[in-house]
Order: sequence, then C-alpha cells, then structure tokens
Amino acid sequence: MKNTERNHILKKEIREKYRCIRKEISSDAREEASARIAGQLFNEPAYQKARFIYCYASFEDEADTHRIIEESLRQGKRVALPRVRGKHRMEFCFIKSPADLKPGFLGIREPGPWCPKAPAPYSETMVIMPGIAFDRSGGRIGYGGGYYDAYLTGHTRCIKAALAYSAQIADELPSEPEDVKVDMIITEKELILCQQDCREIR
Repeated sequence: MKNTERNHILKKEIREKYRCIRKEISSDAREEASARIAGQLFNEPAYQKARFIYCYASFEDEADTHRIIEESLRQGKRVALPRVRGKHRMEFCFIKSPADLKPGFLGIREPGPWCPKAPAPYSETMVIMPGIAFDRSGGRIGYGGGYYDAYLTGHTRCIKAALAYSAQIADELPSEPEDVKVDMIITEKELILCQQDCREIR
C-alpha cells in the first residue's frame, strides 16, 4: 500500500474519531467554549491588525463563528465567507450583514448571489479555517473536500487561523505535501502558535 493511500485511510479514521469526540461535547459546554474562543481571537494582535476577515458559517457542533462575524462587521473589517462553486472549488464573497447568508452547499450558510467576490487573501487578511482535528505544528484534518487546500495554494502571505475545542487537538496528524497548515489555533484554553511567520506578525 502506498503512503498516500495509507494516509487517506488514516485520515478517514481520525475524521470519524474526532467527529464523535466533538459531538459528545454538551451544548452548554460548546456555548461556553465558543465564547472563550471568540474572546481569545478578538484579543489576538494578528486579528486586530487584519483588515479582511475570511471566515465561515459554523455548522452543527462546530465552535460558533456567528459572534465573530458580527463583531468583525461591527469593527468595520471587510468580512467574506465561502461560496462553493463546484468540486474542490470555492470563492469568498463579501457580506454586509449576516442577513446576506443563505442556505447553500450541504445546508451550510453562504453568501447570496448578490454578494461580490472577494480578492485572493494577502498579508492584511486573516483566513479562519474549519476542521475536525488539528495538531500543534499546524496540521489539519478537514472534512475531506480539499476546498481550503485548493483555495489557499499559492496564498501564503495571509494569516491562517483555526478555531477548535481543546478536545480537537491531536498529538500528530498525517499530512500530504498539498495540505495547507494553519498558523495559529485558538481553543477555549489556549492560543497555539504553529508557524514562525505568525510569531513575527504578532
């Protein structure tokens, strides 16, 4: 069995394991943890310096992003969310308010067709990425669609952040050369700085 095939199987097992772990967190605990995660993010210098926040609409038992979207808009930052355009393809589009979000791919809220496309992320952009499991080196197991890996290829100047419950942090995750790592992970307990570039920006 090739290493790529072995990693694919291993990632699937990890995805299922951490989905179950996340689902077992009570709704009250998720709500409290989400508030702490948002507070940690708002206090982070990289977030405060960012003019553009590329976020996502949280779904089911993910750490809540709705307060992050609303607070970023309130602060006058340009906020964009992803809109799926096909297999492994998405684009970010600017919103003016949460009312611009409508049910889209898999029922996940995304910008309506009237929302303008956002430019490729650069140094003044923080991209907040979803995921099921992360490790301290910035490794990430997503949902298997490869959307963020494809979108962020070649766009290394932006800050790539992840929101996660502490229970989603693994010791080490398998990765492939095309997998995009995150620069920082914000949990309800700590801020994990994964990349040297991120430390310099702070």
